[in-house]
Amino acid sequence: MPSSVRGVDAVNQPARRLFLRRFVEVHAELRRARWRVSGMTRWLATAFPVRTQIALEVVPAQMPSALSLKTHVAPEAGLFELGGDPPRWIWAFTCPTPGCDCRTAIVLTANGERDALVERGAPVRSAWLRGESYADAAARAVGTTAFAVDIDGGGIFPVVGDDPFAAFDFDACPDAREVVDRLDGDVLDAIGRLWYRGKGWPDPEEKSRGVAQIKIEDWRPGEVVSWGEALVGVRKDIYRFGERVFEANDLYCVARDCDCGEVVLDCAPLVPRGAPNPGAIRVARSGEPTFEPEHERHRERLERLWAAFGKRHPRYVERFGRRSAVMREIAPRIVGAPRAEIERRRARVGRNDPCPCGSGKKYKKCCGAT
Repeated sequence: MPSSVRGVDAVNQPARRLFLRRFVEVHAELRRARWRVSGMTRWLATAFPVRTQIALEVVPAQMPSALSLKTHVAPEAGLFELGGDPPRWIWAFTCPTPGCDCRTAIVLTANGERDALVERGAPVRSAWLRGESYADAAARAVGTTAFAVDIDGGGIFPVVGDDPFAAFDFDACPDAREVVDRLDGDVLDAIGRLWYRGKGWPDPEEKSRGVAQIKIEDWRPGEVVSWGEALVGVRKDIYRFGERVFEANDLYCVARDCDCGEVVLDCAPLVPRGAPNPGAIRVARSGEPTFEPEHERHRERLERLWAAFGKRHPRYVERFGRRSAVMREIAPRIVGAPRAEIERRRARVGRNDPCPCGSGKKYKKCCGAT
């Protein structure tokens, strides 16, 4: 494993760096903006703003038909069994509109077995298929508890209400607390994949693993590669501590002759802008962490981030092991590309063409926004 670890800001493409810095602020605007279009209330925002502007756009013509949605997502999609005693089932619904970048899912839960949840949640699925407000349908569903979850950050909110920032009332819905405590990183990852399926887009991990060449700006052999950089579009791992927000990026050694098994967890600050990077955590194959703060005063913050990461990913050793195997598989196809080459490749893409990064958005709304 190389001894030096570059922060994620140094290795990511410019558009991704802009996205990371603005993600939480955009998500805040997303939850503030509630628009009713074609009978469906949804939150709208653009994930790649131009400079400091936040653009809200609705394209009703992009609303998929009920028939196309049925081909994208099977009836059992979104049903997840949570571990624990007793087992609990949830049913997650993500935004099906291709032109909407919201990263919120509506989650239903109910006492009893899977069949009981399917029966009580049927009106919500029907509303989702018809392009109606499935959030309103979830709020009205009898015998269920519904809440909204931030797919990347794990935050919990009410499904409806005048204040989109209102804290979820766990006292009024004690059943929800037990469910929320079981929403670990594996479940959030699964909901993140469902987000793509609901829009009729390919799974980002599968798509990236199938390309002939993975170009990473300014990457050089011997340097580590982050999971989200190699597999563009996978769910981000966001953590909030008061007014500070961080993204945990796991970086892997892709050297052909290295079998160290180490993973570096880089804790990149998103909010406030320009905040110092607290450092990284080097995780051995056994799972033992070694803290490497940028300054000693950041050690406590790094330890808090690691505790939060461990709570969300209690099986992080298995998680890193699976991802290490994937990175070894794609390592021969990872190549470095100078910025000039990346810019030339972008220049050949029309503003209304699909973005070459694979996000599924138009180029002008994605990497072209910078």
